[in-house]
Amino acid sequence: MSFDYIGYWENTYKNGGNSGAGSYGMLAEFKAEVINRIIALHKLMRVIEFGCGDGNQLSYMDYKKYLGLDVSASSIQMCAKRFASDPSKSFMLYNPGSFLNQGFIEADLAVCLDVLYHITNEEDYISTLRDLLSVSADWVIIYTRITNAHSASGVETIQDRNIFDYLAAFPEYKVEEIIPQRYPDLSSADFLLLRKA
Repeated sequence: MSFDYIGYWENTYKNGGNSGAGSYGMLAEFKAEVINRIIALHKLMRVIEFGCGDGNQLSYMDYKKYLGLDVSASSIQMCAKRFASDPSKSFMLYNPGSFLNQGFIEADLAVCLDVLYHITNEEDYISTLRDLLSVSADWVIIYTRITNAHSASGVETIQDRNIFDYLAAFPEYKVEEIIPQRYPDLSSADFLLLRKA
């Protein structure tokens, strides 16, 4: 039986935990620097994020209009409380496989940071990637482990996959740029910047 990643994150947030080291300090600043530069360069306004977590990474971002999704109800409650006074931000519980977007939610940018490699369930991985690519008009930013492997990483909460094998099912998106990790001793994730052809 595969690891219950949704239960893991729900318990983490419910019990006062956070999104982990990647959403704090130098890694959070690095991610914000890259994403805020892309937002400014392309004048992107509406952002949807798959995996808003505890909201700490969000506090670094220059998003004009934002919708954060997460599989953890406690995460959504935490973010809704934290950003209650900010009318530019909204949050919604996300259930992979139960999300159908027929153009109702449109974004200039879809973002998924440190999420895909934590999805240990194969069907949920495919659903999340499909849903991520169903909302963005032009740009998608994925921050994940880029590997040829398709195997358990040896860490219970991480499942390695070759993301390019999955992206082949979405030919309308082309890899515009791969931005390597600035702090490889702190994280094994890199940026994939996708653009709709």
